[in-house]
This record gives sequence, structure tokens and C-alpha cells, in this order.
Amino acid sequence: MPKGVTGSCAFCNLPDDVRDVALTAWRRGQAYVSIHKLLGELGHPLDLSQVQYCPCRSGHHDRGRPDEVQRRANERLGKIADLLERSGISPDDIGKVQSVRLSQWEGLTKNEDGEPVITPLEGASIVLTPSWEDGPQWQPVDRAAQVPISLPKLSKRKTKTKRAVILPDVQFGFRRDIDTAALDPFHDEQAIAAALKVVQTVDPDLVVHLGDFLDFATFGTYEQEAGFALTVQPAIDRAHRFLAEVAAAAPQAKQVLLEGNHDRRLQRAIVRNAMSAFGIRKANAPETWPVLSVPYLLRLDELGVEYIGGYPAGIYWLNDRLACIHGSKVRSSGSTAALVVDDERVSTIFGHVHRIELAYKTRRVRTGARTSLAASPGTLARIDGAVPSTKGSTDPLGRPVPAVENWQQGVGVVTYEDGDQPFALELVPIFDGQVTFRGETL
Repeated sequence: MPKGVTGSCAFCNLPDDVRDVALTAWRRGQAYVSIHKLLGELGHPLDLSQVQYCPCRSGHHDRGRPDEVQRRANERLGKIADLLERSGISPDDIGKVQSVRLSQWEGLTKNEDGEPVITPLEGASIVLTPSWEDGPQWQPVDRAAQVPISLPKLSKRKTKTKRAVILPDVQFGFRRDIDTAALDPFHDEQAIAAALKVVQTVDPDLVVHLGDFLDFATFGTYEQEAGFALTVQPAIDRAHRFLAEVAAAAPQAKQVLLEGNHDRRLQRAIVRNAMSAFGIRKANAPETWPVLSVPYLLRLDELGVEYIGGYPAGIYWLNDRLACIHGSKVRSSGSTAALVVDDERVSTIFGHVHRIELAYKTRRVRTGARTSLAASPGTLARIDGAVPSTKGSTDPLGRPVPAVENWQQGVGVVTYEDGDQPFALELVPIFDGQVTFRGETL
């Protein structure tokens, strides 16, 4: 019942014949404005709100006309659909309908003759919320779900694991000061001390010297210096003492010394300049080393050091998958390792280049794939221009000119097993005599 009307419904209280006329018009879909006007003409004026309330909202007269109610509902839904279409809104984008308001009123328009007429009008307003207001309907990308993890206890496989320390080019040698005759070393004493700390920490089964153990600058074919005079014996003495220091740092370790191109300078000089002295041994000792050879001069047999001669062919195998050589190839910009891993076709640790390099390569083999590496641990020689090289030089007094070589100091550590077994390689750099190994500054 409309606001302000008391007692029974005003529309329902109309005389039966008048009410039936109004209901017939309403059921035919006539607008409320027209029904309101009709009642006025029949002498029973009501407020427009009273006309709208009873038939539409009270439900007093819905019984017996379900098709008409559905028709009216469909008509209104059609108007809503038209409104959405004109507004460019897809029904799929509608989440909720907050409110719908359908209005009817009379407006003043003109007919075909241009005369003003009163025309019933209708309108609709809808308040919608979009379907995305509460977020996407699909599962969005979100943080990973928390998962409790329980790792199994590690069970160490019983193996005969071995450890090796790889010591690259030391180049024991000296240059004498022209004025004081003081010996200025090519090798780096601080780097050597750091390398010995690594050897002592690892306590290896094997120590491999990669060659160029002695510089032998005085036997070289490059530019000679006055400061090279009387430096061979001090270099031999210091090199022998280093081998003894390694033996003291790792008493159980076997030592292997590969011949490098600098070590071979002695033999080449003898062959070139004093062939008659080549191969001379101590009297009645045919199994000993020639007296003018690196193994003899360094007393390798007394120290138990194995010597691998025959540079550049000399090679020492740690196991079936990993070999050590001195090396004979040099490429710029740290690319020597890539050349070696491609050329050797087996995992190889090499010296010669004085740079820390590492390269891996995986090749197709009959069983699937095999990965190999090539690595250079660097050098234990000085990297400040003291070592005679193609880039180094001296001033008019024979003193070395400071220079920066693209060299790095370091050592290598290998964990391995005998046979055709995998291995692990660690390249350990040395900076200004300081070394950090496995989280410890030694």
C-alpha cells in the first residue's frame, strides 16, 4: 500500500467495474500514466503512486496472469540488455547488479502535425560492479606454497679418495744488481709461502709441479742481460730448498716435476754450444742422471721426486680422466684453456701461460656424452715485470722496469680416485701473498 494510504488498498477499493477496466489495461501492458489518466476520466482519480503500487508491487492482482508477468519481466530485461549494449558493456564483465531503477513519466513532444502532445516515457538506470572487482576468476600467479622439507641423512660412500696439489710455474731465478750484486728473484717468495700453506692444509697424497721450475734465463736464446751473470747456482739451490719445504709440509706426498720449456733450456744450450758435454754421468754410474741435467742438479732422487722429461710431450696422469702437462700453447684474453680442452680431448691441467683459466667442453661419445676440462692454476713467479719476458725490459743500468703482466698467481687442488672416476678441481688464487682456501684465510 502506498505511503500515506491507510486501511485497505485504494486501488482495490475502486468499484469492481472501474477496477476491472484499469486491470485490463494494465495486463495489456498499458503504462501507469495512461491508467492513471483513465481512472481520472472514469471519475475515480488516484495518485500515480497508488496506481503503480497495487498492480505492480503489492502482488494483489498477479494471480491468474503468469504469462503477462513473465512478458513484462522479459520486456524489462530486454530494456536492460539494450541499455548494456548501447553502453558497450558485455554481460560477461558484470559481477554484481547493485541496483536497478525503472522509471516512467510523461513528456511533452510533438506529433506529425507539429502539435504538442503528452507522451508516456520510460527510463532505466543500473548500478553494476565489474566481474574483476574481487580479483581474477582464474588462479593468479602467487608465491610458492610452503612445503615442509625433510632431507635424508647423508651417507658417505666409502672410497679411496686422494688429494693432489698442483703448483704452477715458479721460475726460480735471479738477476743481480749491477751496483750491489744483490740478487733480485724472478720467483715470488710471498706466493711461494702461500702455496706452502695450502700444501700443509690439504696434506695431499700428491704434489705436481707443472714445469718451468727453473727459469734458466742465462741459457735462453732471448736477449741476455749483464745481471744474469753468476745466478744459475743460487737458483738451483733455492729450487732444491723449495722441494724440501714441500716434502716437510706434506711428508706423505709423492712429488712429480714436469719439464717445462724453461727447464729444457739447459739441455738445449749444451747441445747447441757444448755437444761433447751432453749426457756425461758420474764415473761408473750408468743408471744415474747426467750431471748437467735438472734431475741431477736438484738432487731429485735424494728427495724422492719423479721427473717427467721430454717437453712438450711429457705428461702425468692423476687418473684415467685427468692429466697434467706443462703446455706449449698460448692464446690471448684468457682463451688458452678453450684451445687446450679442444686440442687434448681429455681433462688437462696445464701451466706455461701464467694465467688462471678454466674451460669445460661436453662432447658426444658412444655412451652418450663426456665432459672434460682444461685449467691453468696460474704462476708462482712475480707478476710485476721482474721475470724476463717479451713485454719486460731493463733500464741502462740493467734494472728491471716495473710492468704489469696479464698473469695471476695461484695453485690448484684436486680430489680424485684412481681409475676411470670423476674428480673435483679447485683453483685457488693468491693475491699479494694472501690466500683464502675453503673459507679460511691462511
